[in-house]
Amino acid sequence: MRISSEEENQLVARSRLGDELAFAKLTRPLRERVYWRALKAIGDADEAEDIAQETMVRAFTRLETFRGESRFSSWLYMVCSNCIRMHLRTKRRKGALSLDDHIYEYEAVRNRDDEVLPDRAVERVQLFEAIAAAMSQLPPQYGSILVLWVYEGLDLNEIKERSGLSIAAIKSRIHRARGRVKQEIEHRFGEVALLAA
Repeated sequence: MRISSEEENQLVARSRLGDELAFAKLTRPLRERVYWRALKAIGDADEAEDIAQETMVRAFTRLETFRGESRFSSWLYMVCSNCIRMHLRTKRRKGALSLDDHIYEYEAVRNRDDEVLPDRAVERVQLFEAIAAAMSQLPPQYGSILVLWVYEGLDLNEIKERSGLSIAAIKSRIHRARGRVKQEIEHRFGEVALLAA
């Protein structure tokens, strides 16, 4: 059932205040379309499910970037497309940097057979929010490179073109930035937090 524009605006406003039930109601009619979009692009049901879940988490934790200039569904599909693009780029560049050097290492080691219970999903959202907060507190020289790597999904050569830095400098900054974020997350959640997510 399609949500009216007025109801959508109300649900977005409540979601921005952290109302998970409002966000679930907002995204429930779109979840299947997000999944099928990912499946069409990736061709693997398990990976598509992971991307759909990642899309929802990213959308919830970055809802402040939704400006309301279009329907929420259009914005959510854009988030999904970005997740798909980053997933494909990560697969292509596998080996360019070790998995340990990537900020989303915890996503790659998730146990696919583990049932995601509601309290577990909330923990993941809290962890993603903490990661986003830690990234926002990085010094600009580290944070800007990590944003290009993580959120925009650029590879090392693309970051080199954008930043003017050498590949070695980019690797170094990504590594240092990831280390700082990891240290902050482990300080708040414990050493196993990233692997348990």
